[in-house]
Amino acid sequence: MSESSSRGIPQSGLGEAFLAEEARKSRLILEGRLLRQRQQPEAAAAKFAEAAAIEEQLGEICADQQLREKSFVHYFSAASCWSQAGNFYEAISLCDQLLAADDLPDPLRARIEHYADALRNRRAQWYGELVHQLAESP
Repeated sequence: MSESSSRGIPQSGLGEAFLAEEARKSRLILEGRLLRQRQQPEAAAAKFAEAAAIEEQLGEICADQQLREKSFVHYFSAASCWSQAGNFYEAISLCDQLLAADDLPDPLRARIEHYADALRNRRAQWYGELVHQLAESP
């Protein structure tokens, strides 16, 4: 495959199978959003979890091909998918791993820091509400 670019990020060395997985992951994300909009949160979460796993695999492939910036994008997308699936732990863990990379571009670093902080705040809020609801239940 010749060197091409997605959003200005080099992706040479990635074959048709990679591109097919990217397309499948994108369809899963769209399906998840549609299911969430249709008030089907469990089905939506399953789609997002499946997309997250694919994004992690795509990130690994990019890292193996020395396409660091593209791997960062896939890992961050995986974190987003995990959070939309309801798995804050995995999402925050991926964000923290990304933030530990010395070569993470500054604009992406700022975005990931903000996202991880928002997830931590949301998780703390959710836990607080859960404890409160459980304390009130018979």
